[in-house]
Amino acid sequence: MRTYKDFGPSRFTGVKHFYGKSDDDVDQKIQDFEDQLKNAPAPRSKLISEIAGSWWEVKEQKLSPNSVPSFLAKQKEIVDEFGEVPVAELTAKQIYLWLSRSAARGYSQRSISDRKSVLNLILNFAIASGELDHNPCRDVPFVEGVKKKKRRPASEDDVQRIEEHREDSMIARLYYFMEYSGCRIGEAAVLQEQDIDRDLHKARITKDLAFDGNLPLVKDRPKTEAGEREVDLYDNVLEILPQYKDPKTFIFFPDGLPHKSRLQRMIKKYRDQIGITSTAHQLRHTYAGIMHSAEIDAKDTQARMGHSSISITQDIYTDIERQHNEKIRNKANAYIMEERLGRNKKCCPGCGSLYMKAEDGHEFLFCPDCGLDLRKSSEKSSDA
Repeated sequence: MRTYKDFGPSRFTGVKHFYGKSDDDVDQKIQDFEDQLKNAPAPRSKLISEIAGSWWEVKEQKLSPNSVPSFLAKQKEIVDEFGEVPVAELTAKQIYLWLSRSAARGYSQRSISDRKSVLNLILNFAIASGELDHNPCRDVPFVEGVKKKKRRPASEDDVQRIEEHREDSMIARLYYFMEYSGCRIGEAAVLQEQDIDRDLHKARITKDLAFDGNLPLVKDRPKTEAGEREVDLYDNVLEILPQYKDPKTFIFFPDGLPHKSRLQRMIKKYRDQIGITSTAHQLRHTYAGIMHSAEIDAKDTQARMGHSSISITQDIYTDIERQHNEKIRNKANAYIMEERLGRNKKCCPGCGSLYMKAEDGHEFLFCPDCGLDLRKSSEKSSDA
């Protein structure tokens, strides 16, 4: 008898015993076995579509309802791109070219990183399942996407309209509340009467709104750990907050949380009716601007807004200061160009930005930078 171990790691791993009447007989059996290994077809590598499907069955159970659509969309995109490729044959070059095409289509850096991250998770799952020895995602060079545009605060015109219509509807009250609390829309939507302390002028943020398909769900925690906090309720906010006897009544949705599609319709109707373009998230930046103008320290503002890192708050503060300096410069520039030099340029009365006529030669109806309705501004100037 002769014992051999680990014949061809890619074809056979283990211990095998060979028996024969003589050494020549054993040698022949070993030779026959090695020839058999050489001629045997390589074991089939699972397709990426199969691996991605198995990965999703496990991953979906661990995701919050809000995260499912994003992960699922990227998983489907990966299957569309690489589904028929055996997982063991996927190369770093293929991944790099795929991400590069995404960058060429104008995808943001965050979007490209998210796609690579999901593919990386799928390939790690393949390693854990014994289908892959090395994850090619680790060898992919950096792919630069389009830099994310900084979110600006709501325009002054939008803020004025939100103020004027603050009690028109529950959505109007919700938007006004977000402007003066810094809450995310999901955090504000699930506020209940029991979360409001009118004596202490505080609201406790402990929940968030999620959707399972179209159905609303209340998550038992905010977006981040830092999101669990108390926010200040200023006198103007308390004036528009409804008050209910039932402590479990939702402040802005007393009849119950709406389905996702209905909430989207309600918000669109409200924005169209009062003529605003600003998003709910822009109101968080507006609140940060209020804190900055009130000379509230960035650390205190971070706590009130629930930012996970003070660097996020500081970035917003820096951007606010930059915009303020731009506004001063633009107004001074407008004075020099128009009043002193008589040049034909326009200056937005809202943000101070200078702009030429639109490409078709007509005057802009709205400021290209802040969205201010320039027609109404002109009417006010004429009345004055």
